[in-house]
Amino acid sequence: MSEHLSLILPYILLATGAGILGGVIASFWNPNAKARSAIQHFAAGAVLAAVATSVIPEAERIGTIAGILSGFAAGGLAMIALKWVVVRAERRKKGGHQLPVGLAAAAIVDTLIDGVLISAGFATGQQLGILLVIALSIELLFLTLSVGVEFRKSQLKLWQKLLATSGIAFMLLVGAVSASFLLADVSESTLAIVLSFGAAALIYLIAEELLVETIEAEKSLFPTATLFSGFLVLLALKLFS
Repeated sequence: MSEHLSLILPYILLATGAGILGGVIASFWNPNAKARSAIQHFAAGAVLAAVATSVIPEAERIGTIAGILSGFAAGGLAMIALKWVVVRAERRKKGGHQLPVGLAAAAIVDTLIDGVLISAGFATGQQLGILLVIALSIELLFLTLSVGVEFRKSQLKLWQKLLATSGIAFMLLVGAVSASFLLADVSESTLAIVLSFGAAALIYLIAEELLVETIEAEKSLFPTATLFSGFLVLLALKLFS
């Protein structure tokens, strides 16, 4: 086991555990619109803070302009392609398919990228890595909770639903471990490209998965307050660390 992997593994296992916990919670709790909206907004605020205060500034510090812009553009194009796949899958679901295949596929890709991003974050510095673990643990907890709630509508058995959500959480470990080998001894400019790609993926997560549904469904002030609360928590951790 490499030194980098031994450093990040405990953090990755904690974040993976948060994802597994989300699936377990979904097996017995179906949050109402207000609770779901509050959780989504808090997670969005935390992820937004990680991108704004840590990921982009670190990429700017260690990377080149061309690398940062190309990495972000590539991430944006990849997320557009992912959205296209999800939309097609959801259309098939409306035609009679009961399993949330599109949502699950998007969650798998998102979580895999999250794992790569955490590994790249630790490669640039422990502070960034830990902040990403905190933010993405919150995000993964909600993500598997959402997928688990959707799977409750299917005819799958409980163990199959838990296996599906746990499998999504496990993708974080797969992404992080793979990146720890693939990114070993790469230059800082390459790490900046990876961070920029990951930043685009996180912005997609915020805009297309965490906020769209709740903005349309929930008009109260509390979810908006949780958005800023999530940002504030991560910002405070950044400032005091």
